[in-house]
Amino acid sequence: MSEHHGLRARRAVLEGWLDSNGLSHTLSASRYLLHSQVRSAIVTEAGGRILEAGAGASPFKYLLRKRGDEVVTLDVEDRQGGVDILGDIQDMHEVESSSIDTILCTQVLEHVRSPSRAFTEMARVLKPGGVLILSAPHLSMIHEAPHDYFRFTNYGLAALCLDSGFAEPQIRSTSGLLAFLVHPLSVGLMTLAGSWPGLRWPAWALNYLLLVRAVALLDQVLGVREMFPTDHLVIARRLTQAGI
Repeated sequence: MSEHHGLRARRAVLEGWLDSNGLSHTLSASRYLLHSQVRSAIVTEAGGRILEAGAGASPFKYLLRKRGDEVVTLDVEDRQGGVDILGDIQDMHEVESSSIDTILCTQVLEHVRSPSRAFTEMARVLKPGGVLILSAPHLSMIHEAPHDYFRFTNYGLAALCLDSGFAEPQIRSTSGLLAFLVHPLSVGLMTLAGSWPGLRWPAWALNYLLLVRAVALLDQVLGVREMFPTDHLVIARRLTQAGI
């Protein structure tokens, strides 16, 4: 096994351990800050019939179930079991038009070949006035290769919203340059030390205290988020048929 594949295998073990303990959002400061802001958006905006588009491991499933009347998950593959619809967000023909109150789509858009088609589909399945909660990266390492196609500015995300039938969106950066630069350090520490069972919890505690929580605080001051956003959070509502 090559060194590259060995590291990928260790990373897979680490991610599985984090997921099983509900700690995937604590890997790095950028993940922690993104998770916190998406969670806040769900609490304030989500409700009704919720579609989790590109659900993956569904890190927000319990919160979504508390906020919504029904939660439907959609993904191109069923990695952990329990995905309701096997489908692509660029063509969600399995979902009826105007049948969804809230869509949650986090860190998916960079992995689809046609983001504009994805936005058009999300607008189609939302009810008039329905809300889209979406996140996408601006600064990011290559991940899930070879299916890693795009990075997004706030201007690009706003254009995608407006061109596909959403009102003027709220867009904010979730973290900045400092969180982005420290992310590889957290990934390296946890991949190398955290892949050994006896070292996982000590490595996690060290990483969480020094490279996640402390860096998250510093990033608010030193992250230069307007110029170097790591990720963007979008909240947008589908226009009513009257365009209001």
